[in-house]
Amino acid sequence: MVSSSLKKRKLSPMLPVVTLLTGTRTIIDTGARMSYPLLPVFARGVQVDVSAIVSILALMQLLGLAAPFIGRISEQRGRKFTILLGLLLYVAGMFSVFILPDFTGLAVALLLSSLGRTAIGPAIQAYIGDKVPYNRRGLYLGLVELAWSGAFLFGVPAMTWLIATFNWQAPFLALAILGAASFVLIWLRVEADAPATHHIAFLPALRAAISSPMALAGLGLGFSISAANQLVSVVFGTWIEASFGIQLAALAVAAAVIGLSELAGEGIVTFFADKFGKRALVLVGVSGNILACIILPLTGGDLSLALVGLFLFYLTFELSVVASIPLATELSPHARAMYLTAMMTAVTLGRALLTPVAPALFAYGLLANCLAAAGLNLVAIFAVRRYITVK
Repeated sequence: MVSSSLKKRKLSPMLPVVTLLTGTRTIIDTGARMSYPLLPVFARGVQVDVSAIVSILALMQLLGLAAPFIGRISEQRGRKFTILLGLLLYVAGMFSVFILPDFTGLAVALLLSSLGRTAIGPAIQAYIGDKVPYNRRGLYLGLVELAWSGAFLFGVPAMTWLIATFNWQAPFLALAILGAASFVLIWLRVEADAPATHHIAFLPALRAAISSPMALAGLGLGFSISAANQLVSVVFGTWIEASFGIQLAALAVAAAVIGLSELAGEGIVTFFADKFGKRALVLVGVSGNILACIILPLTGGDLSLALVGLFLFYLTFELSVVASIPLATELSPHARAMYLTAMMTAVTLGRALLTPVAPALFAYGLLANCLAAAGLNLVAIFAVRRYITVK
């Protein structure tokens, strides 16, 4: 009883810190998520074809491969230092469109902000992993992950309003100011963490972080579920148009359904991961995603059923991916920041490698994409059940 109350007293100071970090992540994620729906607006603003900006978005994905190098900084200089470094990159990127209000400035903004996000995400996860006992990490990391759906449901509409009221540059200025405010608050309010006293060369440090079968299984999990999701995400808009005609309203509703399903998945992890176990929720999410992959192609004749299928698909994906984050914080605890950035690299590779495969499979119908996604999910289930023992 005394031990329990002491734990609560020790954890309570983390709540304002986690709230601050969640707000910061919402700002960062809004910058990432607005790029896709507002792509034509930005293209018109800098007077280039949409395809030119799409090439920048592809480069943004590849920047995720730099995550382990940033993870090394986090291990050597501390998590707080890395979060602040990421915010500096993000703010500098957002301000660049005012220095160069053209395609070059926009490209710099998107790439620098993406690099900043690559630094901030794993550093926040590692910071919470260091400060919070494993049996409470589902709650705290789940709260932080609410930023992803919050950015889509609230941040992107706010940025759209700024464009309608002012101009295409207004969202970048707003996010730069908010990012700078977050920098000051984190500098003042977040406790500094002591970096590791030993210094190991990059490659040996990376090998040490991913050397165990359990750590490798975690990377396999991240790669497989992200690749499976990408196989459907790339083509679902085309599928809706092919099945129900070109209906902008249908696509808008589908986007809202995805945002709500993400919010629901994050909420389930936040409130139930610590009670039922992170590993168990990952398995439930991935198994549910396989079921959604089977159901989704059968809903093409009815828009309402199709939206239900999409909700189930994205709900189960978000459940599995968010539950995997607190699980991953304990798969290589001696090199937590380095491992979490390696996990980000695995997720990035899953998305990048399967993106060109998705349209090729779709030539045979959505069923081909869904069956391939189900197969990748089976690989994830095998990796978790066979090699991951952390609950």
